[in-house]
Order: sequence, then C-alpha cells, then structure tokens
Amino acid sequence: MKDIVVSASMKMADIIMADQRAMQLMPRFGIDLGFGDKTIKEICRERSIDPDFFLLMVNIFLNPHYFPNKKLKSVDVELLLLYLANAHEYYIGEKIPRLCSLVEQFLKVLNHPAKIQLQTFFNEYIREVLEHIEYEEKVAFPYIKKLLLQEENPESNFQEYTILEFDERHDNIEEKLSDLKNLLIKYFPPSNDRYLRIDILNELFDLEQDLINHARLEDKVLIPIVQEIEKDILKKK
Repeated sequence: MKDIVVSASMKMADIIMADQRAMQLMPRFGIDLGFGDKTIKEICRERSIDPDFFLLMVNIFLNPHYFPNKKLKSVDVELLLLYLANAHEYYIGEKIPRLCSLVEQFLKVLNHPAKIQLQTFFNEYIREVLEHIEYEEKVAFPYIKKLLLQEENPESNFQEYTILEFDERHDNIEEKLSDLKNLLIKYFPPSNDRYLRIDILNELFDLEQDLINHARLEDKVLIPIVQEIEKDILKKK
C-alpha cells in the first residue's frame, strides 16, 4: 500500500491484506485479529480508540512520505508515549527473543570460521537496540511526562535536559544491521541450513523496517511536539 493514505472508512482487513506490516500495529492498540469486515472507524469505536490517533500511527508507519504537520497540535502526547512503550514491549517480549532463538539454532549447526564474528555482530546489535529502548524508557519518556506537568504549572523548575539531547542521541540503530546481514547473505557457503538462515534474515529485515518506522514516528511527531511544549513553558516563565 505505497503512498496511499489510510482512512477511517477502510476495512481493517483490507489494510492488512494490502500491507502485512499493519499487523504489527494491532497489538499496540489492543486489537486482535478476527474483526471480520469492520471498518477502522467501527473497530476504534468498539475499543474506545481515538480514530484520528490510530490513523496517524498507521499512516506514518506504512507511508514514509506521510507527514502530519497539520495534525501535530491535536496529538495526545500521553497516548503517543503509551503507544511507543507498547512497541518497546513488543520488541523486548516477542521480536528479539524470537530472533535470538533462531540465531542460537543457526549457531549450533554452523561450522564456519566466521561463526564467532556472527555471534559478536548479533550480540552487539541486540545490545544497542536494548540500550536505546532503555534510554527512552528511563530518560526521555519520564522527562516528557514531567514536561507535560510543567506545561500546566510553569512555575515548577525547568530541567536542564531538553528533547534536543534525545534527538542528538537518536541515531538510526537499524544501520548497525549491515555487517550482520552481509555475513548471512554473502559469506557463509550454501548448506542444509538455508531455510533457517532465510528465517533469520526475514526477521532481521522485518525488525529493521519496524525500527525505521518507530524512529520516523519519534522524529516527525514526538520530538516536534515536545519542542513546542518546551518553547511554550519558557514563554510563560
């Protein structure tokens, strides 16, 4: 579904059939499969989900050219933080363990000089992903929540930390995947583990795309909103 803007009148099943990546978003909103021919609007109403917020997330996730600059002021920041936290839970609780299990199986049957190199690249990549998530959960998100309180009470102390620090640290961790993918694609000879290797690569490409979309959401929505809140608080002081 390239360059198509999803609307509330579309059937949820049609969105998923057109772009399977949409399935990854469902658990982050507490939506399970099996919704028949219901539209996005109907499903959001049944589950008390803000349809505008849902559409914003879906369109940013699926369409790299979608930029919601006119809708930023109406975004519920607390709801956005909850969505991002749910995405982190998915990475930590499901995606990364599944990937680790596949790599562990592959390493057990692998007999190649680059085996240790593969394990090192993989462990380093997972470590950086987890460190990035931990920074967001323990530093950036708590700061934003405190900032929302300061917005209501501008007399409270304004911290030295700003969202620009988060922006500067917000490097694209998905770029770290290149060496790992090259090892799997180019440098291990053909063997009877071909399908296991393909499974690992599919999971890596899937996680990479998800992280790209996650970062784009933070870059295009979260950071600009928080910058405006910071400016408003400083004006009130």
